[in-house]
Amino acid sequence: MLRLGLIGSWCSSCCAPVVSLGLGLFLLSGCPAADPMETATEGGSASEGSGSESETGEIDPSCEGLELAPLEEASCQPQESDYMPRVDNSAGDSWAACAPDGGAYPLIADTPSSVARVEAYEAIAALLWADGASPSSEDFTAARDIYATPEGLESRLVRREDLHYPEIDMADWDPLVDGDKQCTVEENIAKYPERCAGPGQISPLIVAAFAAGQTGDGSPEVNAARIHAGLLWFLYLSVYKEANTCATSKAKDCDSAWAYYTGGSDISGGLGLAAAVRGVSVPSHERIWDGVLAVRCWRDLTQEAGEYPLLSELDAADQQLFAQAAEQLDQGLHRGYARVIRARLESMIASKCDGSSTAADWAFLQVAGAVLDREALDRGSPEAATLQALWDLEEPSAQNLADGITALDTVFPCG
Repeated sequence: MLRLGLIGSWCSSCCAPVVSLGLGLFLLSGCPAADPMETATEGGSASEGSGSESETGEIDPSCEGLELAPLEEASCQPQESDYMPRVDNSAGDSWAACAPDGGAYPLIADTPSSVARVEAYEAIAALLWADGASPSSEDFTAARDIYATPEGLESRLVRREDLHYPEIDMADWDPLVDGDKQCTVEENIAKYPERCAGPGQISPLIVAAFAAGQTGDGSPEVNAARIHAGLLWFLYLSVYKEANTCATSKAKDCDSAWAYYTGGSDISGGLGLAAAVRGVSVPSHERIWDGVLAVRCWRDLTQEAGEYPLLSELDAADQQLFAQAAEQLDQGLHRGYARVIRARLESMIASKCDGSSTAADWAFLQVAGAVLDREALDRGSPEAATLQALWDLEEPSAQNLADGITALDTVFPCG
């Protein structure tokens, strides 16, 4: 177990130096608890705790003696049914030979426009949060212009569906709107807010944060963090969505799934979501990459003379193989996204334990962290309640956050 404290410096109220252990886990020894009359009340578990006044430079008293198990990924192994393109050129798995064997992504069509959207995400990041500086109103305006570029991020986000939720009942379809755009219908957005996650949940959040940032309303760091969380949520949903429509609609959507995850990079790099995941967990990044290639392998195995039949036109065995590939990708995405949330929780704990601001961290986590609640509940894990309660807290303590990390590690141990 590792004790948590400050990052590579001396604590003004402590009697010993602090040593960084990497990945947001830090050793704190010999530091007395802060005076309870001068700090906020120490929090308990995520379901009952309250927060600290870390915004004022005071150290969260629950940091004293706080312990957190290190992330353990060495035991994570692929499922027997998984496609493993990087292991002996896929010779060790049960899949037939296919184009992605060896680990590179082969495009079906031209470079997808999704690459430009991920590049736009990076451009917005450079303006609003990547360098750690406080963004100006002009930065928000410039970022908003990038977001609203024709056929850019906004154009897809405002119709993005979360395919983990039930489809819109065909009785509610607008006959004048394409089937894949039914979430642009106002009545459907209101009736199916979880399925219509893009227009129903993410877009209002992002629009409000851009407006507040442009007018100087509230903390610029908090507004930027909400945009960051919303856009990362969109990318996370988009990889899985495009992988599915590659089977049910257009084969070239496999290329879009790859692009939404990597920004057009190979396994050694990556923009957007890939950069976020790879930056905190290379094994998780590799699992998502293998999942993207599993869907691409399935599409290659089911082509006929260069044509790609739809999933509904294939036999039961091919349909089952797609379900297998989609599940491999989905589980990899859950694991990788959870690692990103875990790292941000660690960062927030470190801030609470050195008395620096945590407002932007918490604004990000309340949006991005709650995205995992559905999967945690679907897995039937008791820790799902801990996570749900955590995101509902107005100001969590360091102990609350540590409890959240433990819950995340329990629910999402591997992908």
